Amino acid sequence: MRKAISKAFAFLLLSGLVATSYAETTVTEKLEEKYFSTLDGWVKGGGQINEVQNTVVQTCGKLVMLTVNDTEKLALSTTRREDFDFRVDVCVQMTVNRSHPQPQFKKTEIVQMICDDNTVVVFKKLCRRSGLR
Repeated sequence: MRKAISKAFAFLLLSGLVATSYAETTVTEKLEEKYFSTLDGWVKGGGQINEVQNTVVQTCGKLVMLTVNDTEKLALSTTRREDFDFRVDVCVQMTVNRSHPQPQFKKTEIVQMICDDNTVVVFKKLCRRSGLR
């Protein structure tokens, strides 16, 4: 009887851990989709330049931090701040490019460098979202 209770408890505990892990992933995915939807909405709304700072830059900052692991979050917010700024800038430029074509995205080597030759997850997602890949 005691063994059965222990197994049942272990199963419930494991189920809870799996459910928690799944729920976290789902929340992260929903938040990521919300941020991408905000950027899409800015583009669909005509890409108002006076909204770039409050809509696009802020959303790109949130998106960049959402798509990195905890170690990178700490580094990007402290010692590697220039990397954070660079990633946000690329996100902003790629989003703005969808409404107001940016000359750098006409260069295949720039697009390849951003979309293919790096490991920044958010860049790959932005490339697909923006139609560059």
